[in-house]
Amino acid sequence: MADNSSPRSYGNLIEQLEEAADGAHAYEQIIGLAHNTEVNIRMDLDALIGKPAGPGGVPAAVPGLKSLWNTARASRVTANHNFAEACLAARIYTRVCIHSLAPVLGESWNNRWVTAGFNLGSLSILTNPLVFLQQLRAYYADNPTHETPDLQGVACTATACEASAKTLTDAETACNTAESAASTAYTNFKNGISAGRARLSGLREELTQLIDDDDDRWYSFGFDKPSDPTSPDVPGTLTVTAGTPGTAVLSPAWLPGARATSYRVTAVLKSDGTEVADIIVKECQFTFALNTVAAGTLVDVSITSRNAGGESAPCNVVEIAVP
Repeated sequence: MADNSSPRSYGNLIEQLEEAADGAHAYEQIIGLAHNTEVNIRMDLDALIGKPAGPGGVPAAVPGLKSLWNTARASRVTANHNFAEACLAARIYTRVCIHSLAPVLGESWNNRWVTAGFNLGSLSILTNPLVFLQQLRAYYADNPTHETPDLQGVACTATACEASAKTLTDAETACNTAESAASTAYTNFKNGISAGRARLSGLREELTQLIDDDDDRWYSFGFDKPSDPTSPDVPGTLTVTAGTPGTAVLSPAWLPGARATSYRVTAVLKSDGTEVADIIVKECQFTFALNTVAAGTLVDVSITSRNAGGESAPCNVVEIAVP
């Protein structure tokens, strides 16, 4: 009996939802679909892919959950970069302020530096130097004669320390906001995927009550006929070998699954489950490159068996770092 399980990958899920909606459009009235109608299927589909704007921009375009997740990811990367740059600029500025106070407090750390906030026995600067900027601001405010309004074009003053601290906190706030937004967008996207898969499962169950197992209309909904040949077994033990450092090449190999005519190789990011590879192959070993993934990134690789009757569950998942 065919498997007809809901696709796991985003692309395949969208493709089958499209087919299911077309099938419902053609046959829902004839066979009496009541719950998983074209309208309901397209509602779940549109939630994932969005809707284009109407004529003249009315109604306005509605972004899908996938698009919102992509945008949120990009914004998170930008915000993290901006925060890192702000931290670097703040560390450089803090170092200039230390230099400005050296004639007063000493060229190296001593107890006098405690009054300026360096109370850990060192003039080393933290990756995020916000606490030092705050303490230096207070020190300059208490000791205005120690301010240096122009040290090679840099103002070492209470006001300038406050401005630098604000720039840093603004960048950190933006970073935290972007992280939260990305987390929410990813959760919404995964929920949309779950809703789409549930819709297909519900449609499959409803069709079993309305048409026979050997009815060719199953194909119109994107399903195999339940009477089609049995789906293949899960592939045997998977191993994955990393290529030469810097190549991003991975070489998975596995044992055949009974009745399989092809295999699906998938790879997702360990960090958030983002799919970075979805490849159909004929043989039980394969080499591919994840050129869009940074070296050292952890990915999960798995294999499923495929034939005309359906697709198996995935085999064991292998975690590996991209070389």
